[in-house]
Amino acid sequence: MFSARAGKEAKNRINTLKITFLLIYHSSTGIPYNYTDFFKIFSGAKYMRIIGGRYRGRRLYSMPMRKDTRLLRPTTDRVKESVFSILDEYIEGTKFLDLFAGTGNIGIEALSRGAAEVVFVESDRRFCNLIRKNLKSLGIPPEKYKIICGDYIKALKKLGNAGKKFDFIYADPPYEKGYYTKIVNLVKNLNLLDENGLLMLEEPKKNPFLPEDNRWIVERRNYGTTTLTFLNFSRMHLED
Repeated sequence: MFSARAGKEAKNRINTLKITFLLIYHSSTGIPYNYTDFFKIFSGAKYMRIIGGRYRGRRLYSMPMRKDTRLLRPTTDRVKESVFSILDEYIEGTKFLDLFAGTGNIGIEALSRGAAEVVFVESDRRFCNLIRKNLKSLGIPPEKYKIICGDYIKALKKLGNAGKKFDFIYADPPYEKGYYTKIVNLVKNLNLLDENGLLMLEEPKKNPFLPEDNRWIVERRNYGTTTLTFLNFSRMHLED
């Protein structure tokens, strides 16, 4: 029978291998040690990576997988890579809204690829602090981003009342029923999207969002159990 002691010993052996790999890597490349790498191996925190742009390959901190963080569902590299391969030639100099930002993974990827400004909206203060930590670790200037830590409805209304418009809005809410309709209606009614901009919804493939007007949907793509829906509300798009 697999005992708790045996499991702990196996984990320690794996961690030792990870440390050995890091030592070999730093010795062979001449890159200075980052002692937080070694600490994170034993603390249980998870990493993600930036996949393109100025900060390509750099690590992002995430939360350890615990009971109180089990609902965190970071966007997979496959989905993220697909999104930014579509946006890549258009993202330079744009304004980007990362809604339900979590670790800031999507918005930071946008900054890496040349977005002029990113607004992060996240209700959980732990993740707001994590977003701030990730941005600071990369040395991204504070004038390039804003973090709104609070309810997404209040945040969107605040941005709308301030006359903010975005070229791209990415929303990855919990998969519970009701979020998508509220998000779409708020973005549309508050006029938060630029005329040629895109609202992108990351949603479950088994239960996709049904818009009030199907003409709002520019495109839909499936990736395993995830669906990406791209929407635009401009009259130009609806007349095409």
